[in-house]
Amino acid sequence: MTIAKKLYDMALKNIDDEIIEDFVIGIGETAVKLSDGRTGFVATNKEDTLGKCEEFYKCMGLDGMPESKAEVGMKVKDLLKVGLFSGDPLLRSVSYAAVNAIFNKDPERFIEGDTLKLMEFNKKDIVGIVGEITPFVDALRPKVWDVLVFDRQRRHDQILPDWAIIEMLPKCTAVIITGTTIVNGTIDYILNYINTERVAIAGPSTIMVENVFPVKILSGSFIEDSDKLFDLVKKGAGTRTLFRSGAARKVNLIF
Repeated sequence: MTIAKKLYDMALKNIDDEIIEDFVIGIGETAVKLSDGRTGFVATNKEDTLGKCEEFYKCMGLDGMPESKAEVGMKVKDLLKVGLFSGDPLLRSVSYAAVNAIFNKDPERFIEGDTLKLMEFNKKDIVGIVGEITPFVDALRPKVWDVLVFDRQRRHDQILPDWAIIEMLPKCTAVIITGTTIVNGTIDYILNYINTERVAIAGPSTIMVENVFPVKILSGSFIEDSDKLFDLVKKGAGTRTLFRSGAARKVNLIF
């Protein structure tokens, strides 16, 4: 069963007839608020968009009026049924932000702490980081044998292409996967090539839910102030600003 299907099944167990109260697609993050107040956000899946101004809309009906693929007021379960399995990058962003909102509850489940300290590393480790997470790379290089960074977008020569995962990720003694892989649908492919139990999924796009991911640590976010979050996201804020402002805080689940 795919991660998307597991998330869908788990999400349905945690909602009734809640509706989408509001959503915003920012340049850095996408946020969704449910009718019961639960709020979540993920990184906007902009790298896979075509850059068109009307990309999130489609023409429907004889009048040719544009109609959004996700609507304020629609039932959450209706959005998830289509959006979690969609090939549309923006619809997926809204849908996975909704899933993050669903599990943005019961904060007593979470623990504080830095992802790298929770994982613990030594000089013999070869650490694989899937998705460029620069602060992790910089912090780990002096502490371990090697750090292998895989990313679909190679911004410099120290990043390996994502197809190198097949041969090189199994050699890693610890792996950190960006939560964005959940949103863009590459998480299942990545998990196939991991040959260690020391695995974490990290970043604000990480869905903080038990019994879905075969990893030891989930490091994501908990929303403290949804109004502030929405205001910042629509103004183009990124993860650092959301955390520094107090709109959200970093949290972890350890299994």
